Amino acid sequence: MCMRGLKLNINIDRASVMLVLLMVLASCQDTPPQPVRILGEEQQAADSMMMAYQEFNRQMTAAADKQCSDYVKSDSLTYTLDKRGFWYARRDVRQGEMLQQGESVVLDMQVYELNDSVIADVHETFNVGGGTLPLAIDQSLKMMRRGERMHIVAPWYTAYGVEGTSLVRGYTNLKIVIRVES
Repeated sequence: MCMRGLKLNINIDRASVMLVLLMVLASCQDTPPQPVRILGEEQQAADSMMMAYQEFNRQMTAAADKQCSDYVKSDSLTYTLDKRGFWYARRDVRQGEMLQQGESVVLDMQVYELNDSVIADVHETFNVGGGTLPLAIDQSLKMMRRGERMHIVAPWYTAYGVEGTSLVRGYTNLKIVIRVES
């Protein structure tokens, strides 16, 4: 009985080893080579369109920078160029703490085209850095205190971008005046 039990154990061990070997061998199949990608007209057309779109945006960005720079030079205020591409002039400078990320503020905001036509006059509550305002406004708020006013000259790419809004057309450079209520 001991011998039979020993033979049975040896057979089970061999069977286990054989099963593992079969599984390993079954999983070791040759991977077929990847098919060579042939660039067709459709792919080239998409690449050409993307390159044309990128070139168009580069030209629009350069034109926006020139238009905003010319506007700033002709205005009576002294503006500072932010590293993100918009210009700002602080007004009614106050003492106290700067606005903090996430802080809720009431803004008076006037939005103009660079020819001074009014697009919007807004009085609303916003969160600083909340992501609901264009980059130029959001970054300007982080440099402000309650009671201050800021004049912003924003190229389209720091304002409402390519898409625009229901009030602002895409690729529109803007003058924005914001005042944070005390």
